[in-house]
Amino acid sequence: MMITWHNTMVWRSILFIVVLHLTVALTACGKVEQSVDSAKEPPNTGEPVGPEQPLGHIVEFDNFTLRANVSRATVLSDTMAQKYGITVHPDLAVLNLVILDNTSDRSQATVEAVVSARHENLLGHSKEIDMQSIETDGYISYIGTLDASSQRVFQLIISAQPQGSEQPLQMNFEVRLNW
Repeated sequence: MMITWHNTMVWRSILFIVVLHLTVALTACGKVEQSVDSAKEPPNTGEPVGPEQPLGHIVEFDNFTLRANVSRATVLSDTMAQKYGITVHPDLAVLNLVILDNTSDRSQATVEAVVSARHENLLGHSKEIDMQSIETDGYISYIGTLDASSQRVFQLIISAQPQGSEQPLQMNFEVRLNW
């Protein structure tokens, strides 16, 4: 069987989405807020540590689950960054959102939604985050970027209106980027 460049890129895309989903699920279990502090010695869990580990948040609703994570843009491969139009640099963070349909028979079924996100700094100044929809192999996620060159603490305010639902999903959380 011949492996082509396209097949390799598809598998890398699938692997990236699966890793993000699993990381969000594992890092958010039992935690409402999480931050990475490189000054502390992390426990030896066998998991990635430090700034490469995404900061994950999950909010459960009746029919939906909203998952969000923030990670360094430097964890993206060159191909993924180019595909999503992200210019990678050390002070750029990526916000990744996924809306799961809890009523679906399909495990981890994602849904389309109208998504908006913004962040506020410690002074209360607000800025919209340009979110884009990404579909790979039937899974939909939404990504946007945060410029962390002048601030490291973000209050994120996320709203999602799943297609076919009248229930707006709201998520608010703080992210402290200590990298």
